[in-house]
Amino acid sequence: MGKLGDWLAGQSAWVGDALHRAALADGPTAEDATAIAIRVQAAHGIAVEEQPECKAFDEACLVPNGGAADHALLCSIGPLDHVDRLAPGQELKFALDGLTIIFGENGSGKSGYARAARRLCTSRTPFTLQGNVYKENEAAPTVGFTIKTGDADPVAHQWVEGTALPGACAHMTFLDTANARTYVEDKTEILFLPPEVRCLTTLGQLYGLAAQQCQTASDALTTAHSGAVGGQFFLTTTAGALVTKLTTATALADLPSADALRAAAAWDDNAAAQLADVRLQLAQGPAAQARTLRRLGDVAKLIADKGIAAIPSLGQAEIDKDVELVRKRADARVAADAFAAEQVGRFPIATTGSDTWRQLFRLARQFAAEAGLVPEDGAFEIDDLCMLCQRPLDAEARDRFAAFDAYIEAEAAAAVGAANDAIATRVAALRALDLVTAEQALQTVAEHRASDEALRAIVERAADAIGALNEHRQRLIDHLEGRSALSDRPEIAAIVTLSRAADDLLARAVTLEQEGGVDPAATAVEQELRDRETLAGCIEMIITRRDGLADRQRYLACVAALGTRPISILASSLRGELVTPELRGRIEREITGLGIDHVPLRFTEQSASGKSFFEMALASVGRAKKAAVLSEGEQRALAIACFLADAHVSESKGAIIVDDPVTSLDHQRIRRVANRFVAEAGRRRQVIIFTHNLLFYQEVLRACADRHPQVPALPCLIQHSADGFGLASINDQPWIAKKVRERERALEEQLKSIPDGLASDSEELRRRAKQFYTDLRETWERAVEEVVLGGVVERFGSDVKTQSLKMVDIDDNDYRTIFFAMKRASERSGHDQANAKQIDAPDNKQMESDLLELRGFIATHKKKGQAASERRKNLEQPPKAEVAR
Repeated sequence: MGKLGDWLAGQSAWVGDALHRAALADGPTAEDATAIAIRVQAAHGIAVEEQPECKAFDEACLVPNGGAADHALLCSIGPLDHVDRLAPGQELKFALDGLTIIFGENGSGKSGYARAARRLCTSRTPFTLQGNVYKENEAAPTVGFTIKTGDADPVAHQWVEGTALPGACAHMTFLDTANARTYVEDKTEILFLPPEVRCLTTLGQLYGLAAQQCQTASDALTTAHSGAVGGQFFLTTTAGALVTKLTTATALADLPSADALRAAAAWDDNAAAQLADVRLQLAQGPAAQARTLRRLGDVAKLIADKGIAAIPSLGQAEIDKDVELVRKRADARVAADAFAAEQVGRFPIATTGSDTWRQLFRLARQFAAEAGLVPEDGAFEIDDLCMLCQRPLDAEARDRFAAFDAYIEAEAAAAVGAANDAIATRVAALRALDLVTAEQALQTVAEHRASDEALRAIVERAADAIGALNEHRQRLIDHLEGRSALSDRPEIAAIVTLSRAADDLLARAVTLEQEGGVDPAATAVEQELRDRETLAGCIEMIITRRDGLADRQRYLACVAALGTRPISILASSLRGELVTPELRGRIEREITGLGIDHVPLRFTEQSASGKSFFEMALASVGRAKKAAVLSEGEQRALAIACFLADAHVSESKGAIIVDDPVTSLDHQRIRRVANRFVAEAGRRRQVIIFTHNLLFYQEVLRACADRHPQVPALPCLIQHSADGFGLASINDQPWIAKKVRERERALEEQLKSIPDGLASDSEELRRRAKQFYTDLRETWERAVEEVVLGGVVERFGSDVKTQSLKMVDIDDNDYRTIFFAMKRASERSGHDQANAKQIDAPDNKQMESDLLELRGFIATHKKKGQAASERRKNLEQPPKAEVAR
């Protein structure tokens, strides 16, 4: 059995059921949390509709690494409806066997697709898709997407914001600026874990959700049953004594049972007749009012008197004596310890003189006296029988027993005992002080406080003082017993004020009683019967309160049972074996590969609420924030390193999707990042990159081509036009990244798209011709770079290809052709013309002729370059020497 099975040994069946659910789940669900809450509640005595079955945990049910769900591929995203201002009906497709790179300029709608991808993936920062904020009553965002799992056919999904995502989405991970910050700013949760640790992470989250449900139920019961109760009852009656226990402060074991409450509420005709007779006796004159005032006054006086009586024992004079007692005990202990070291330290047994030794010696000495060997107060002599081995004592043994006697009877030891006895007596006296609690003080005039504001204020201030007095007594006890230092005495004047108020109540009662006497025994009977009748009238409500308070305590026990500390401890142990070494090593390798190993960093980890966290913290002397020390580029590189290492912890094969990962990076590190993501795709991991950085775009495509074996790359383009934002083109590149051959085809498509019959002076033909010649001029410029100069120096490239110089062969005819072709294209493109310069609008034939000129020049010059290359090969080797015949 593994660690999970060992951890379960001896635990309740509901724990095994919870672990079983966590093992099979892709993540925490409300359904599983509710199932766990029901089972833990049943185990703690809370009534449920049906006794739930608890499934046993088996480690074979752990979701395995590298399962089919881990190999889910994202085939496409789209159409997107009501997402930002993206055009409807678009579909962005992704490579299944290589890398997809999507280019979109700012404002093209690229970010809308990236946000949709982030919403489908596991994202470290919470995120919600939004609709078109410029429209009212916008419908919920809807994302269409297709996922292929294993060898199965792709499955199309139509997902609406706010609903659950397919389980396969959890294995895809996403990195953008918001997610990158989580790796820099604080500890980061490890999302992709081995099945054992992932199971515990899910279990901790389920425990948390289940505990919330139990706490919510407890809070509801607290709200329902925390109001005052028992104000209409006398504290001295059977019913009153039971009802006053029905508070949230009463422990489950101390709550009165339902049977006891029903017995106290027993009511019948005989009891009613008895109450009527007693009331007939008492309902003569003002005696009833006097009775109430006297009851209130007596209870208030009793409580105040107890507090006042305790004040001298807690006053400064006694405190000074306590200080002296503690000092004497300390002095006596020092003296006794010194004497013990002198008397006993020379004996061979190291623990001679300990408490156990002293007790045994006293018992042995008592035995010697009872056996008549040596009188209890007599000295040992030579030839006396040893009280232990029964042999005669020699001189050395006699001296040793004499030394033991001296140690036991030493004045220093006696002084310690006397000091301890004095302190024990003082502590016992403090504990015996008859003080009520603050809550009891508040209950003294519970039925009268609402109508007497002055009395209410007096009682509340006195209750606070009594509570402080109780705390002061406990602090004195703690001081005497060596647990804490002394503190200031509390203010107790409010207790005297309560005593005066009680005297006033009693004086008013005497005034009323002078008009007629009452029978105290009859009063007591009337109170008992009245409270029985009152309780009988509300017994079901009281039973409901009692049961609610009992369930509240049970729910709180459930919350305690669902604590995640044991899970965190086990997760830490497993993570240390299965995760930490691999994760630390991967992060260190990624950091080196991205060129930030010059930054002193250290790996840290921890568990909390069953979750696993890690951080690459600065190896600084004190705690320092990375964002305040590292540059923006170093922060981004560190985030990428942690992201890639984290995505490999459980050997997951889910898609990696990133949005503009090279923000703030220099050219050298941009190339490193490009190579790193291409290497990931080369390991048959689906990699999807969104970017508006053309340099990074070119570096990714270069890395795909340079890698051996080469990595298939699918370029996609997101554009904005008059037809809307987010227009997706698959296997297409931005115009500025296209080679000459691709631009030729694009120019040809432009010509084909011009409708026949457009008037030569029409605005539509002028617009199309302007675009055509603008692109034609840029194509001539790119032809100079690629064909005429052989790609020796390229835009967005960092290399100078000196080997390509052998293909460069330019003469005056080349210059003339390029010059006039560029001149014609410039005149008809975006350049503003003088009013006096009249240039006819070109027709289709003219534009086709100008395109053919470009093609002819390119074809001719390529042949010319090849010939120059062959001719110059001879220059790369020394000429052959003539050999004599």
